[in-house]
Amino acid sequence: MIGFGVCVGSWEEFGAFVAPRVNGPVMAVSGHDSICAAYNKILDYYRSWDLEALVLLHDDLEITDPAFETKLRRAMVASVAIVGVCGGPADESLAWWDAPGCIGHQQTDSGLIDFGPRWGDVAIVDGSIMALSPWAVANLRFDENYAGFHGYPHICRDARAVDRRVVVADIDTHHHTTVGFKSVEVERSFMVTDWMYQAGQGAAA
Repeated sequence: MIGFGVCVGSWEEFGAFVAPRVNGPVMAVSGHDSICAAYNKILDYYRSWDLEALVLLHDDLEITDPAFETKLRRAMVASVAIVGVCGGPADESLAWWDAPGCIGHQQTDSGLIDFGPRWGDVAIVDGSIMALSPWAVANLRFDENYAGFHGYPHICRDARAVDRRVVVADIDTHHHTTVGFKSVEVERSFMVTDWMYQAGQGAAA
């Protein structure tokens, strides 16, 4: 069984994009000012479940791939902790897409983002959809020193620190958002969080 978890900012978007596309139990939480805290609440909820994987996704993320479950199971081998749909080989910055060698793809409202190769190991995945293995659900937690809604891909770094793999799988999704920062405030928040991430100040804070 595959479980799902969503930090909901818009119940309208959740109802339009997430709910019709998932086949399994869903824990949806709202009212948080930290996505890391929301995701930890979801992980704690599912910790005693006998899941094949826990898929954490944004409330505007639509899984459009009819073979989603098959592809996820194929990717979720024993050494893998986290599966995404696109990511990068370097994790020095949360802006992983700026580094060469990215892989994967995702449809957005701005168009298709396609880095070419669609399967492989990476250092960090895009956070709009992340599937966690049973081991990850039991042993990893999001770093709540990162306030707001940007620092949660740090969990990829934590997984790799204990020799677990982070991989990209060829899964079709549609992220119903446009590329780029939506406001000056959002950009500023991202930059502050990225500074913490680059300085390694999340888990150590």
